[in-house]
Amino acid sequence: MVDFVQIPGEWAVPGSYTEIKDVPSQDTLAGMPLRVVIVGQVSGGSASVNTVYRNVTSGTAAGLFGVGTVLTQAINAFSTERSDIVLDAVGVAPATGGVAAVGSITFSGTATSAGTGAVMIGGNRFTFAVASGASATAAAAALLASLNTQASGANGTVLKIACGLTATVSGAVVTLTAGETGDASGGNCEIRTTTRTADQVPGLTIATSPMQNGAGLPDITPALQALGETWYSDIVLTGHDAANISAAVLEARRRNNAMVAKDARVWAAYTGTQAQIQALAAQFSTAEELVLIGAQGPYWSPWVLAAVCAAQGSQSLNSDPSRQLRGIALNGLSGLGPPASSQFSSTQRNVLLTAGCTTLTLNRDGTVNFERVVTTRQTDPTTGLASGVWDVMIPAIGARVRYEWNTYVTANYYNAKLADDSSPLANTPGVVTCRTLQASWVAQCKLYELQGWIDDVATLGPTAVFKRDTSDRNRVNSTLPIKPMGSLIVLANQLQMQV
Repeated sequence: MVDFVQIPGEWAVPGSYTEIKDVPSQDTLAGMPLRVVIVGQVSGGSASVNTVYRNVTSGTAAGLFGVGTVLTQAINAFSTERSDIVLDAVGVAPATGGVAAVGSITFSGTATSAGTGAVMIGGNRFTFAVASGASATAAAAALLASLNTQASGANGTVLKIACGLTATVSGAVVTLTAGETGDASGGNCEIRTTTRTADQVPGLTIATSPMQNGAGLPDITPALQALGETWYSDIVLTGHDAANISAAVLEARRRNNAMVAKDARVWAAYTGTQAQIQALAAQFSTAEELVLIGAQGPYWSPWVLAAVCAAQGSQSLNSDPSRQLRGIALNGLSGLGPPASSQFSSTQRNVLLTAGCTTLTLNRDGTVNFERVVTTRQTDPTTGLASGVWDVMIPAIGARVRYEWNTYVTANYYNAKLADDSSPLANTPGVVTCRTLQASWVAQCKLYELQGWIDDVATLGPTAVFKRDTSDRNRVNSTLPIKPMGSLIVLANQLQMQV
């Protein structure tokens, strides 16, 4: 029986009356929401702590979170990489008693000819010119002048705007101080010389000391709580300490629970040796919610790496959750990868992947791509057995299928009556049975299969089980097996020479 909304049940005037009702198409998909939030530390600007700011951009970040701060840098990197993705941001207060990190650049020698030198700070190249015969002290003063050059129309020096650092000079030593307190706020801002011949001044030597001795880590838990129930598909962290990563993973796990079903993944990045990156990943060996990217000796800052990877990764996984991310260009990292001496070998990358760390491809032209994006899950949280490499596509496919199926059921059976399969009303409009639900499931799986998300529907679809609950006549229990679509990750060939 049709339930009319606009046409009265009893109407005596002759005529044809038609009401229009939107009915979900049986062969279309809903499309999963995509919204990203960056979580960091508030160290300046007009923003209040533990307050979510909507639709932030590179044009609004500095005013909200301060010029050159880590959170502003991350927002700028994300927005530059993918300006078409809606981005929110939330920050917490710095840790009480925190200490700012300090680094240095030390000159020695005397320039034997005029030239232009360069240093890399936080992925930004700063040049300085010296005359022939210039002393180390003169070279340090020249660099300081370059770092403190006033940017046209900007609020602060070039160094402050780009890296959030301030510079002073004493003799031949330029000292850099982070504008924020905390171990991870500026403590991972890379200070490096370059190997380019054009950046060397004959007779002058430059030695760098990394940003270090920062102290104090803020607790991002209040910021995560401030997110409320807004659905964020991706959470980007500007820090990399285990405690705050754990807090973010727990929040993502809560959101991924069946009773919330607002799936989220966490992106974090780390600069360190292979052993250090593995040690961090090992603390999250059951977390399929976390993508951890690491590099050794890059010119970029880790919060920039996390933001750029999240920008490209979130969009790709939303467009097609089963498509591997290999080869996607990370434009904001171009030219900033580690020098050849610091790059991980294929053997090291293999170890990192099996340890749950995402790897990158560093090309000869300076461009950077995803190589393989995995989650940190190495162990099945239920059985404790090894899971093997857990590609990020696996949980993404599960999340997408769940969202599409839940949306379909809500749209088509939101006020349906539930009858037994043998009921005379089984095929009546507005009535659903277990057999009807199974047929709908198989039909939807065919759509998911055509999208390339899952495989082997002809075999697995009919094995789905829908049973009416024995104690609750308003409930159906089901098991829904799916096989995620695979990816061509490794092609093993044996070339047989016929001699």
